[in-house]
Amino acid sequence: SASADDGDGARSRALAFRLIDKRGARTGFGGFTGLGPQQPSKRRLSSTGQGALAGLEDLLASRREPFVLAADEVAALMATGRFDDTAHLLAELTANTSHLSLPPISNFHVSSAALGKSGRVYVGVNIEFHGLPLPCSLHAEQFLIMNALQHGESELAEMCISHVPCGHCRQFMCELFHSEAMRIRILGKEGQSFTIPELLPLRFTPRDLIGDEARFLFEHIDNGLVWSADSKAALTDASSSSKVVAEMAERALREANLSYAPYSNCPSGLCLLGQGGALYSGCLVESAAYNPSVSPLHSALVNGLVNGLGDWGQLRHVMLAEPVGACVKHEHLIRECLKHICPQVKYTVLYTEKGSH
Repeated sequence: SASADDGDGARSRALAFRLIDKRGARTGFGGFTGLGPQQPSKRRLSSTGQGALAGLEDLLASRREPFVLAADEVAALMATGRFDDTAHLLAELTANTSHLSLPPISNFHVSSAALGKSGRVYVGVNIEFHGLPLPCSLHAEQFLIMNALQHGESELAEMCISHVPCGHCRQFMCELFHSEAMRIRILGKEGQSFTIPELLPLRFTPRDLIGDEARFLFEHIDNGLVWSADSKAALTDASSSSKVVAEMAERALREANLSYAPYSNCPSGLCLLGQGGALYSGCLVESAAYNPSVSPLHSALVNGLVNGLGDWGQLRHVMLAEPVGACVKHEHLIRECLKHICPQVKYTVLYTEKGSH
């Protein structure tokens, strides 16, 4: 596991990870290697008593997908009467999922939960990478937003965070569609809720860079990319002997076309191949402030963790798709990251260009 829990913590982790993924197989979120030393993190019992927590544990033990509660699951849980409202549910989820984070550098466990307009609830935790610089870390709020994006969410209505959000995350949340309307609650500040304008009064937004025509994250995107002639030829040769290469390429290109890159206009996507042929993918998501942007590798790693990836060492092949002659390239930084995360992995870079239509 990511941390050496005591008996109670181990039982909590075992319960929280008796989950069912999309393929119907038992999955988990432990067994990570190469993380470095960590201090144990226990789930925090809230002040609302055992009744609500018991209902939450029952759901965690049987839900269909890690890190996501489907709308019908949320409705069924609320119908039990154990939760006062959805804010109460989000607070319980946040208080009892921080042990899922992977912070080998800081040993500071952060969790968050949010309700989408779809009725689904998403969970996010912070991730750090032993041996890599601090900017390579992923914050819990970013994890959650990538999780929501990958499930086709259109808007986040309310969010709960285990700790006061840092400026990095407040800035990143400015990219969200209707971010000003989202209600944000923080554990330890019960009875209070905040908006992004309240948490970041003089904020820098997409409109500051692009103007009134700026689009926001969660709005529909189709970048209209196709493979360059050279990459298409290389894929034709490789796909003739490997079906999985063709599937990875299809996923990477799809992610590039969904990539939110309004500032560099260099959308990129990435696909990971895990053990047993499992595929995980993600896209670049940029921030108007640049630095809070989430790389396609980080986005794909979130997709892997959400769908049962048990260890970075399980990765076998990484395929990146980015534009020919891009002014912003992820190829080299991702290569360096992979040397530390999974040095044995095969790394392929393919190039895209705008289609004719």
